[in-house]
Amino acid sequence: MSWNRNMNKTRYENLSADYHVPHEYIYYDIFNVQYSRATDTQLVGYGVTTTFLRIIFVLISRLGFIIIQMGSIPIENIYRIIFYNIFEIGNAIASYALVGFILSFGNMTLRGWIGYSSSLSYNLDEAILGISACLLGTAQISTFLIGRIHLVASIAITFLYCAFYQPLLMHWIWHSKGWMNKAVLLNKRVSAKDFAGDLVIHLSSSFVGLMGAMFLGRRLIKLKDLDEHSLGREQSGNTIMGYVFILFGYLAFSLPTPLYQSMRIPDNYIGIIMINNMVAFATGIILVSLLHLIIYRKIFTYWIILRCLQGGIAGVISVAAGVDIYSPYACIAIATVASVFFFFFSILVHNTALEDYCNFTSSHLVCSVLGSMACPLLAQKENFGVSARKIHVLWQFICLIAVSALTLFFAWLVFLFLSLGELLRSKREVMNHQRAVVVQKYLPKRAFLERLFMIDSNTDHIEPSETARNSFLRLEGSKDGGRSGREAVIRTVNYEKQRPMKLNRFKKLTVHNADIVSEANIPLQPIVMSDNRNGGDEDIAETYVETSLASKIRIYPMKENLE
Repeated sequence: MSWNRNMNKTRYENLSADYHVPHEYIYYDIFNVQYSRATDTQLVGYGVTTTFLRIIFVLISRLGFIIIQMGSIPIENIYRIIFYNIFEIGNAIASYALVGFILSFGNMTLRGWIGYSSSLSYNLDEAILGISACLLGTAQISTFLIGRIHLVASIAITFLYCAFYQPLLMHWIWHSKGWMNKAVLLNKRVSAKDFAGDLVIHLSSSFVGLMGAMFLGRRLIKLKDLDEHSLGREQSGNTIMGYVFILFGYLAFSLPTPLYQSMRIPDNYIGIIMINNMVAFATGIILVSLLHLIIYRKIFTYWIILRCLQGGIAGVISVAAGVDIYSPYACIAIATVASVFFFFFSILVHNTALEDYCNFTSSHLVCSVLGSMACPLLAQKENFGVSARKIHVLWQFICLIAVSALTLFFAWLVFLFLSLGELLRSKREVMNHQRAVVVQKYLPKRAFLERLFMIDSNTDHIEPSETARNSFLRLEGSKDGGRSGREAVIRTVNYEKQRPMKLNRFKKLTVHNADIVSEANIPLQPIVMSDNRNGGDEDIAETYVETSLASKIRIYPMKENLE
């Protein structure tokens, strides 16, 4: 009898004190069964395998981000996208390895706010997890900003995000002693649930990228200046392949870590996670495709097909926070709601001046918010009562607000300093932005996020096709004949005044979220007025654009404007 009692004691001695009290249950104590796996060779091999797959497929997903950026973002030099991404990968890994690793997963903590350690010889699987999170986060930020920001700005943003800010979030949410991980609220133990990075990766990076896009503001691009490989004919299939690579990266990142396995009873966690992700991905694609067919009755175009794929990615993002604890039916419900939100938000963003070419605001920001709040509501394996569930919802909401507010403040501060230091925009972006500022003077007053040229069902969307692009150039070049750019602008403005919101008489082009126009429609060749102080040198002359109101709009001297 005493032997049986000792066996029972050995069996349950590692259980927490509140294991049999459902309302005291928290996420990271799932079943609270501790197993010693030091001699379990099968688990050791399993842990190494998941760590290897995670970093390999996350690196492959970075290739996917490069591909979708080349197939979605209009740019004058396609190699700028490639170089910025390559340099960013190295910068992100080095920044996190040298600084961020200790701050995020140090074996000691300062009251759950920041980690530290005197040695680097601790859990290297967590180091790979942190590096993977930084690679995904910076990739999502660059998708908002690539091709527009200065190289110095890109380096600074990546370093600050990977070395300090994101490691701080990792420590709060993922570290066993982080203040969001285990806390007490209303005398109940609570924890923030963020298994695959809705808060740490998707929400934070989307807010940083969105803030940067708002600081950059509008730009106006000459169609003829675009690189021939930017939305080139080869990009149709490449972009789809890029989204598949990104999906691989998100799936690999959600694989369980060895520590996760060691804290839980043996189960096929990889199978559970993969099934839930696939169900959410399929639901997103189906819902967005059906909405396009029902509402717009067309789907066989480049940008709509990409939006359907983005709907699948949105479904994966929406279940990321609790993909390990959801049932497949819960994933279908969450992905359904997220896909509907994604569809309507993507259309809303498309009709604004916000340049979000890959719909990351809708797919990552909106869906990560929805997914974070769904965890305490639909978690099937969390055995707490109704009253405790309400407290968990409250804590998850508090953590969501805290991460959002801190991220917005961090991003605003970084972009403010870069803007004041004139290090935010690249040289080409400065010219494109000034062009938009000049044209805005001709048009009726625009709200902060209102397009310069409003789009409608007749607006042509440039797609990856050399033939289509050349036809647009020929059409725009012949439409106004020998008329000057100034006459075309005055004619456009007069019609704009008669019609408050839309331009139907003139050809309008767009690359999803960017205004693309030809020289015939805007004052790209301003009247140069050289004064005697500059000796008549047009390269340094002060440049003005005359309007029909006999006023003068001053713009900075720029050699590209004098071509």
